[in-house]
Amino acid sequence: MKDRLTALIRLIDSLNARTAWLARWSVVLMLGIGLWNVVGRYIGSAIGINLSSNGLIEAQWYLFDLIFLLGMGWTLQKDGHVRVDVLQSRWSARRRNRQDLTGLLLLLLPFAFGVMAISIAPALRSWSIGELSPDPGGLPRTWIKSLIPLGFLLLGLAGVAEACRLRRSLHNPDHTHRDDPTSPSINSSEGASEGGRKP
Repeated sequence: MKDRLTALIRLIDSLNARTAWLARWSVVLMLGIGLWNVVGRYIGSAIGINLSSNGLIEAQWYLFDLIFLLGMGWTLQKDGHVRVDVLQSRWSARRRNRQDLTGLLLLLLPFAFGVMAISIAPALRSWSIGELSPDPGGLPRTWIKSLIPLGFLLLGLAGVAEACRLRRSLHNPDHTHRDDPTSPSINSSEGASEGGRKP
């Protein structure tokens, strides 16, 4: 059972690491398109040719959505989300772990899987009607709407992996959950080999 749980945690971590790799390179592409949109606007107005388009403008914010939605799970996996730790900084590691586990189970997981569930129907409807941007030359809306349930699924799975690590650490009082062999902080070299660096 312990081996299966470890395998599940590693599988989820690997999945989030791979999607984070895609999100990281999307940052570069988004910046390149944004630079072209700005430069092209000025050059185009100087030479009298439109060098930008609604498609390029929408591509920029589509990529931003991709970065955000595919990066949420990885950020949770790396403990990179902003914390309000005024109280936690004074608590023991065990109490912090217990509080983190409670927050995951009562807040993060219901929210992540809830958003995923309610966003599936709009995504499917978008595909069924072949939804396009209302702006001339804009991009299809189907792909970007599909990223919403996918992103929150990845966040929820990352929450499951983190909850498993926290529960394991609570049963082993000699270690914090970051001492767990499946912890991303311990396996940073393994994550890097899978393209799993922080985006």
